[in-house]
Amino acid sequence: MPDELARARELESTVEKVKDVIACRVVFSDEGEIEEIHVLARSGRSPRYIVRDIESAILAACGVTVDRRKISIAQLGQEDDVQDKGRPVLTRVSLTSSQDEAEMMVDLSVGKTLVSGNAKGIPTPNRWLKLAAEATLDALSKLLSPRVKITLHDVTVAQSKSARIALVTLTLVDNGQQVMLSGSCPVTYDERESVVRATLDAINRKFPMLLDK
Repeated sequence: MPDELARARELESTVEKVKDVIACRVVFSDEGEIEEIHVLARSGRSPRYIVRDIESAILAACGVTVDRRKISIAQLGQEDDVQDKGRPVLTRVSLTSSQDEAEMMVDLSVGKTLVSGNAKGIPTPNRWLKLAAEATLDALSKLLSPRVKITLHDVTVAQSKSARIALVTLTLVDNGQQVMLSGSCPVTYDERESVVRATLDAINRKFPMLLDK
């Protein structure tokens, strides 16, 4: 299984570098062969040319010949362009705290859809950061397909020479395939808000492929 996951991630990373490709998911058969390659692409270019570029990219980068019939292309219309309104946007972060309990609430929007998430725990500095990420994942879970599970792996705020940066790593499980995602955001105002944005940064690239249609 670990080898298969690594192969899937290598192939997906290669395909996602192809022109007009937004996201990709590779599915293997029980025998470990490539069974399906699902691709989400921008509109404006013929799927035939995108498939051709994907075949060439996989062959050049991975040394694997793929039957083009196993590659399926879904294209977004101009009105649904992922750069404009296909990704979650932070609309509000709310914090409440007492002596024994802290609560983080995060509101997100995707187009006209609004979702909220929350997380509770003890009010320690490190726990506040985890609550920010967990509340974000709780909100995202209301948009994602039931097959998708995302858990928080780690969250921290690191100090570079000139800035402080929120770093978040997530574990994504999609149809039994596991992959590690990471995101970052400079701390300009509040650490917890930056953690929320870093969490969104980690998921944004794959987000369109994970939606509950």
